[in-house]
Amino acid sequence: MTKSKPVFKTPDEVEAVFYEAFMRCDPDVMAGLWADEGVVCVHPGSRAIIEYRAIVRSWENIFADAHRSEIKYTLLNRALSSDLAVHMVVEEMISSGRVAAVVLATNVYRKFDRGWLMIGHHASLVQNRSANQTLQ
Repeated sequence: MTKSKPVFKTPDEVEAVFYEAFMRCDPDVMAGLWADEGVVCVHPGSRAIIEYRAIVRSWENIFADAHRSEIKYTLLNRALSSDLAVHMVVEEMISSGRVAAVVLATNVYRKFDRGWLMIGHHASLVQNRSANQTLQ
């Protein structure tokens, strides 16, 4: 593990900082959330990215073309053991006060000696969601 990574005491702490980095388009903070190995990231419509440096580059590329935005995330379900956590969330991308896109995501966290880090993020865009339909 890289010594400069922040120390997170819970998976919820990692998740909160993940979405803050996402909203702020901050690749440096995003890079600090991920474990150095054993990681996978799937952005909506993309292939699986399975190496730390490639994942960091993918976020850098996303943030290079993005503007700060509001993202509301809602936890749908969680599974937690002593060293592994899996969170299913709904991500609502807000633009001009309206929901512009809805994404279902699975975030996976692992506890290391120094604390929790992200090891997986798999996101899938929800297609054709009507205003009356809920995901919960």
